[in-house]
Parts: sequence; C-alpha cells; structure tokens
Amino acid sequence: MVKTLFLIIILISPIFSQSFRFIRPVRDNIPTNGSYLYGEPSISNPNNAHRGLDIHARYDTVFAVADGIITNVAYNPDDTIGGYEPGGGGNYITHRASWDGKNIYMLYMHLQRPLVSTGQQVTQGQPIAISGNTGNSTGPHLHFEMRMNTAVSATPGSRRNGELWAGMTGMGAICGRVPNAPNSTRVDISPDPKPRPPYTNYSYSLTYNFADPYIGSDDIYNENYAIGDVKPGTYTITALGGTYRRVVTVVAGQVVNADPPTGITAEEPVIPSAFSVKQNFPNPFSPDEGGTTVMLSLPSQTYVSAKVFDVTGREVSTIAERNYEAGSHSFSFEGSSLPQGVYFLRVVAGEHTKTIKMLLTY
Repeated sequence: MVKTLFLIIILISPIFSQSFRFIRPVRDNIPTNGSYLYGEPSISNPNNAHRGLDIHARYDTVFAVADGIITNVAYNPDDTIGGYEPGGGGNYITHRASWDGKNIYMLYMHLQRPLVSTGQQVTQGQPIAISGNTGNSTGPHLHFEMRMNTAVSATPGSRRNGELWAGMTGMGAICGRVPNAPNSTRVDISPDPKPRPPYTNYSYSLTYNFADPYIGSDDIYNENYAIGDVKPGTYTITALGGTYRRVVTVVAGQVVNADPPTGITAEEPVIPSAFSVKQNFPNPFSPDEGGTTVMLSLPSQTYVSAKVFDVTGREVSTIAERNYEAGSHSFSFEGSSLPQGVYFLRVVAGEHTKTIKMLLTY
C-alpha cells in the first residue's frame, strides 16, 4: 500500500500588504462579475484567458480611476448596438495615468457613450462615460482593463489585474501564488469574503498560469490568483485539496499577498502634497442609485470631521469623525432618510475646512 504524505503549510498574515493604488471605475453598489475575473478562461474558449474585469454596470456612470489624460475615444454615434469596434470593445476610452514612474493605461469598454474627448485632462473620480452594451458584449456591463507601459493590445505580458489596483470603499483584497497549479485551479476562501449586498454571484476564484501571452503578473505581487472586494477580517485560503493553505488578515483598503515574493519591498505610498476635498460625484445624486462619493486628500495624519447640513444649518448626518492616515480617502453618503434638496458637506481636517454643495434628488 502506498501512503501519500501531504504537507500543509499554514501562514499567518498580515504577510505582505499595500493599499489600493487607484479608485474604482464605478460606484460601490455595483459588483464585479465573479465569473469574469482577470486571467480566468472564457466560456467559448477555455484556452483564452479573460484579460480584464467585467463589472455589472448597466448604463451607469463610469469614473476616471486616477488623474491623467484621455489618449483615445473610440465612439460611433451612428451605431449604438455595434459600437466603434463591433467585434471587440464596442465604444471605448483609453486613459493614461502614472504610477511609480510608469505609464498605466486603463481601457473602459462596451460604453454607451463617452463624456470626454481625446486629449482631455481628467481628475480622479471625474465622470468620463456611460457604460453600455456595445461591441462583443454579453449584456450591459463595463469591461475594465489595465495595461503597463503600453496601450497596444498585442504587447506580451502588458495586462495587470485590476482587483489589486482598485477596490470597493471599505473593502480589501487578497492574492497569492499557488505553486505548480494548473490553469484554472480552484481557490476557496472561508468565511464568505464578499459584502452582501451587492454581491450575489461569487463562490470561488481560479488560478491563471499566464499561458495567454498577453496576461501579466503584477509588478509587486507575482500572483496567480486574486480575490478582490474582501470584507475586513481573517480568512483561510485553500487550494489543491488543502495542500495549499494560508490564513490571512485584511483591513479596509489593504491588499494582502499570502505568498510574498522575495527581494521585493512594498512601494512607498504616494502622499498628497496638500489638503483637498473634491466635489462629490455624482452630483446631483440619488439614494436609489447608490448615493454619492467624496474624495479627500491628506498630506499628514489628521483627525477628520465630515458632517452634512441642510440649508437651515441643521446637522443631518455625520459621515466621519476619526483619525485618518496621510493619503487619499473617500466618503460615501446615501441620504436615503432625507428629503430631496440642497445639502452642504463640511470637512474639517486640522486647521483646514472645506464645504461643498450637494444636490439630493429622487
């Protein structure tokens, strides 16, 4: 009788972590499609990996994930079904930003229509398009791709995993590298990591082995699986019948690598040079469509108070009252218990105060 010995490795995290680099391209109440994640095989061709993220944005506002420039707007207003590229991305936008001295290109595909033009400068959180159903789309959604140093689709290894770059507010992400795993090896996570709502379609993740020459491993993580939009908490990751096992802890806004690569240190976070509060987006906003979001930049650790007032000066909501680390942060405000009308958000951070005007509609 032959006995098989399984070596189970258990690691406790935080092991190797960073914060998200960009913001999400859609509102937080819109989930990513758990069946169409980065590197996973397509239904029609299992040998062809999915090269981006599909997000359930059905004719919703799409936002710039970072400051940058629009390098291309491909739009055919006379063919709203087929779009500019009927056999591919339909109507789409290419957006260039910078990270760690490198050019990063974002592609927003299957759009109904753009809200920007080629050559236009955009800021993080700015509305740039309406998602749609153009091109080779399986229904209204946003296909979101990230490419390193090039926008050319045929460049080998240029794609990057958007789950590790941008996440839902208040959520984190976990990634790792299952050694010698065949393509599409199942990776399970326990307990259920997803916020509900909005998620109803996530069950497990799959590994990708980069057999598709265009798929690239992240420059920091060297991963072959990723689980994005994870609630803060402690989780057990398993694969290969339990021979791969990791116990990891993730906090809001943090990306944890369960299998840290050797010889690589975490990047230095980009610290804003000045305090700023950007105008909420969208504005006007509706609770039925997920409310609105406000971006805050802090050059140093600061106690922040963010409160909402009506036109009479009466305080109607407190969004935040706590210390925040230096960096970029976001506030969400739904306003579902309030009547429609004009409201004012006042943000106080140390010696700085900023008030913005918001319009709530139904």
